[in-house]
Amino acid sequence: MTLIDTSKTKFEVLFTEGKYTIVRFEGLPEEALTFLKEIDWGSEGAVYQNMDTESVFRLIPEPHLIAILEANYILATGVFCHTKVHVGIRSYPCYYIRFFAASPLIKGKGIMKKYTARIMELIAEGVTEKTIFFANVERGNRASYSVVKNSGYDPLFVVKTHGFSRFFPRKNDGVELISTKTEKAEISELLKVLYDQYSLVQRDTLFSRDNYHVIRKDGQIVAGCQYFRVHWVIRRMPGWSGKMIMRVLPVIPLLNKLFNPKKFIYLAFDAIYVRPGYEKELQSLFEHLLASEKLNSAIFWLGETCDIRKTILSGVKLGLLHRFVEKSDVYCMVHTVGLSEEEKKELEGLPAFAPAFDYI
Repeated sequence: MTLIDTSKTKFEVLFTEGKYTIVRFEGLPEEALTFLKEIDWGSEGAVYQNMDTESVFRLIPEPHLIAILEANYILATGVFCHTKVHVGIRSYPCYYIRFFAASPLIKGKGIMKKYTARIMELIAEGVTEKTIFFANVERGNRASYSVVKNSGYDPLFVVKTHGFSRFFPRKNDGVELISTKTEKAEISELLKVLYDQYSLVQRDTLFSRDNYHVIRKDGQIVAGCQYFRVHWVIRRMPGWSGKMIMRVLPVIPLLNKLFNPKKFIYLAFDAIYVRPGYEKELQSLFEHLLASEKLNSAIFWLGETCDIRKTILSGVKLGLLHRFVEKSDVYCMVHTVGLSEEEKKELEGLPAFAPAFDYI
């Protein structure tokens, strides 16, 4: 457990019950970061430790950290990230939940299940306008799914995981780095048009790493994306096949370039743009980014029903890694406050936007 010095950080007590105190912090205290660095993520599916927690932590828009404390020790956390999302032509205030984590000391004791619903109800009661709440839950994580579902969230969308890999990725001299305000405005407009009929569109982390790259043809951008460099340590994979992958892949030449559970470093492709008919250019861009970062593997996430997913699957050769990750579905679970029935139908009827930042 991690001890937090409550005298050095501002917080609000939401409620106390027995030996547990549930608090909301202003900002993100360092002790919470220490706690999260030690968490193994996942449950029935793959279990991993995220070695980039700190860099992700510091990019979160308007974070509200909720923690369950026992005698000032952190037992569990959840971060409500306050932002704005677009649903078609409408926009709404939004809270999406990240870093939903529990100490091994309380896992399986029902503490998270008991208090999460009350916490989520309190946060929802505090909003004064139409608001969307959502949380992403890995398909195999039945415990988290049950907790979030019991808190009034419905699984409205399925987000699919896609792998992209090359044993020997090649650079493309035609790839350009977007750097000027004019170029960024051009990309922003292209992405706005491409995703104008999607649900839960976020723009907070666009250009956050200043590494958006494009390919042009006849002066027009035909493919583009940015990326996050991610480092995971895989602790466990499910089933007999998972055990074999963990044991065998790291010692097989070439294959261990794609996946080394002890040091799985990959690129998370984000804000993907492709003009129909130019899928090969997108494939070349993906390869270039891998080659530039001296890596062999990448992952990206797309809503199951979105058109750009169909375009990519039909025109991009994803590579071997995709076979290992393609069944790692994520449920996007949604709760709304104040939306009309018409607005709810629009929210559910449009394909889900899936920024990579939410999954790393």
